[in-house]
Amino acid sequence: MKHISPIWAEALPPPLPTHPGGTLRCDVAVVGAGFAGLSAALHLLRRRPGARVVVLEAGRVGAGASGATTGMLSPGVGQDLPGLIRRLGPGNARALYLATLDAVRDAERLARDEQIACELELCGQLVVAGHRSRRLERFTAALAGLGLPFEPRPGAVRLPVAGTLHPGKLLAGLVARVTKLGGVILEGSRVRSVGTTQPVSLELEHGTVVADEVVIATAGFTPGLGVLTGRVLPVHLQVLVTAPIAHPWPGREGVLDARRLFSYWRLTNDDRLVFGGGRPRYRWRGSTAPLAPKSSLERELHHVFPDAHVEGGWTGVIGYVADALPAIHRWTRNPSVVHAVGWCGHGVALSLASGAWVTKLLCDGAAPQDLPWFRAKPPHVPFEAVRWLSFRAAVGAMSLFDRMERR
Repeated sequence: MKHISPIWAEALPPPLPTHPGGTLRCDVAVVGAGFAGLSAALHLLRRRPGARVVVLEAGRVGAGASGATTGMLSPGVGQDLPGLIRRLGPGNARALYLATLDAVRDAERLARDEQIACELELCGQLVVAGHRSRRLERFTAALAGLGLPFEPRPGAVRLPVAGTLHPGKLLAGLVARVTKLGGVILEGSRVRSVGTTQPVSLELEHGTVVADEVVIATAGFTPGLGVLTGRVLPVHLQVLVTAPIAHPWPGREGVLDARRLFSYWRLTNDDRLVFGGGRPRYRWRGSTAPLAPKSSLERELHHVFPDAHVEGGWTGVIGYVADALPAIHRWTRNPSVVHAVGWCGHGVALSLASGAWVTKLLCDGAAPQDLPWFRAKPPHVPFEAVRWLSFRAAVGAMSLFDRMERR
């Protein structure tokens, strides 16, 4: 299979400057120029006009999960809503789901208010039954039991508060707004370590940044900074892209199936399929080196769309947490550092919304709501062998349960 860069990359801005060397002083340093980092920088500059805000990106803008996503703007958090209800109780599960609905609306409002033309369409999302409908039935019952919005369809459920967007155009628009407000974005400026004193010293390959406050928005690359090691796991997801298809579906909703190891797909403006899913992969010692998509994903795509012509694919690294909930809080080793990580595959809406949450933490000293993801310590999985084996075992178990439900 041909491995290509994400199709969204063509819309990214021209290369930005790198760190000039020496010591750079600022009020707030944001590590990571994806949706979460750029949203945090934008909200901080809106809240603190004139503040010296520097965004540090190891590669190019959107080089992590934000530039590799399928661009599906979805509600939800964790693996599934019924499981969330069992674990947290109906009240907390409903509050979290409502917050994700607000995150979808906030993303649409952000693009509208900042006049970012990123092909954002609130076209809804379909959750389809797949091979059997039991999980879809449980999901539908959970939505109904919590009084959450949904529309029944034959063999599917439509989520009305959802949509799709062009990630590259959104990233480019965020870059333009941050720089217009006086923020500085430095590409090719990999942070090697985060200091534990105040002000915070960030050591780079060729220089230092000293900041009064720091925002860590590095998704699956967070453990490489020595932050939340063993708590945020770098997990590889895979995506395929096809030539334009002959018969796009009328509503143009994003679609995902109701399995545990589910596939998901959406249409681009020129009717290409962007198709993700298959087995997520955790590599030994949390390696983030690029991978090619597996051929099994192409077989899955052709099961749904037999006549589609695959043109290529790519992979991206997300930040995954053992209980599948994000972690947004002050770092226990240095309260001048705030982390917003662990989107667990729900990053388009949540990471964009997190910019406002992080700004409230920094400026007001409190989280905007009492929700389970505002926490300093997500679950810790000690020792690399345990992380590697437990992730493989969990994925294997989900695959087994999916196969059993087909019988």
